[in-house]
Amino acid sequence: MSVRSMVPWDARLQFRYGFYAVYAIVTVLFGLGLAQIPESVRTATLVMVLFADPGFLGFYFVGALVLFEKNEGVLHALVTSPLSARDYLVSKAVSLAFIAVLGATTIAVFVHGLDFSPVWFLLGLSLTAVLFALVGFVAVAKFDSLNAYFLTAILYTIPLSLPLLDHFGIVEHPAFYVFPTQASLVLISAAFEATATWKLAYGVGYLLVSVAVAYVAARRAFLTHIVRGTRRPTTKTRQKSGILSGRDFGPIASLAVADLRKWVRDPLLIYIGVSPFLIGLLVRVGIDPLDAAVGFVDFAAYSDELLAALMFTPAGTLGFAAGFFMLEDREQGILQALRATPLTGRGYLLYRGVVFLGLAFLSTLVMVPLVDIGTLPLVSFLAISFVASLHTAVAGLLMASLAANTVEGVAVSKLLGFLIIGPVAAIALVGEPFQFVAGVLPPFWAAKAAIAVLDGTGGEWFYLAVGLAYQAVVVGALLRVFLRRAD
Repeated sequence: MSVRSMVPWDARLQFRYGFYAVYAIVTVLFGLGLAQIPESVRTATLVMVLFADPGFLGFYFVGALVLFEKNEGVLHALVTSPLSARDYLVSKAVSLAFIAVLGATTIAVFVHGLDFSPVWFLLGLSLTAVLFALVGFVAVAKFDSLNAYFLTAILYTIPLSLPLLDHFGIVEHPAFYVFPTQASLVLISAAFEATATWKLAYGVGYLLVSVAVAYVAARRAFLTHIVRGTRRPTTKTRQKSGILSGRDFGPIASLAVADLRKWVRDPLLIYIGVSPFLIGLLVRVGIDPLDAAVGFVDFAAYSDELLAALMFTPAGTLGFAAGFFMLEDREQGILQALRATPLTGRGYLLYRGVVFLGLAFLSTLVMVPLVDIGTLPLVSFLAISFVASLHTAVAGLLMASLAANTVEGVAVSKLLGFLIIGPVAAIALVGEPFQFVAGVLPPFWAAKAAIAVLDGTGGEWFYLAVGLAYQAVVVGALLRVFLRRAD
């Protein structure tokens, strides 16, 4: 199998897994959101979005694809075929870069029209997307689970994102030019503004060198962890789940014990559990210095909206975890096996809901005072936190209902952030009554209630009642879809 035949095969696979569908939605949402941003900062924000989302696309998606191919035995079959490491890596990088460039071009035309340089735009986006796909392969090659990969991915993405500090003028230093992603930002920015010749030469030259280095590292990782790993076959026996093999435990207690073991042993789940508090502490410590350093946004003017968005952080992160728990349980056949126990599929979902919604509610109660950028009366705070925590069920069931496996789950998870950012941005940037169009996104109503209390406009109980009823309807619909897919 050559690159010429492998690229269409990868593209069809990515289409089947919903990558194109998800990015069509993401592209529309980014376009609509960027169109609302003031023109003075629109171009800088557009460059950041193009770099951080379509550019980063290959990093996470290549990880999900490689792990799926490992677990399904696809890589073993490919390794024993005439396919070379070069063909495999080039195919993955090119097919994922195509999605990134297609989405980025659509966003740029929608927001900026045709008034940009296609040469620097395509060079910057395509080289960046290829770079991230290759780096993503290096990061994922030695792992066999998404959880281990995602945690390690943080160690790659944080340093690669640091040049954004220079891009927005928060911290300016020549040392940022050591990072290959600084070259990405230089070339993407050059598509929209005049750029010095030396910067263009640096951008093209350094990105080409970085792609070459990443390719060498990816090829070595392929030979070390894929080729040699598949030539040392091991007999895999699926361990019986503790949920089904608990001796003296009932199904709920066995499920709780199995979950507790996951949370204690899995570094990613530990990170997900503490991330709302880390974010809250980071906002508390960093919001004032950031406000002082950034001249184009007055964070104090949007403190109510910022607090409303932060209130959904526990629900968003725990909803993501709940979705992957349910996808893994479905893939491992646990849901089917539970039908023969007193717990049943509905009992399983009730257990998941109580645990994750309870954790989200308690986490919100702790995180909001930690942030300390706004004060809510106790009764209103409890009510808003409860309705906001229901988003855990919406996010988790959205992933588990729309995705057939964990690979598709990675694609669907790209939409979860928009469910929170979209409503809050609409409240901040769009006046009434047009902002209520964002009410189709369930978090809108709790966010609107929080902001109504903070700014004293009132009506919070009406918004909470609508949000409670609407989320109940959405959760009910997603439950039916999930149970049908579990059959």
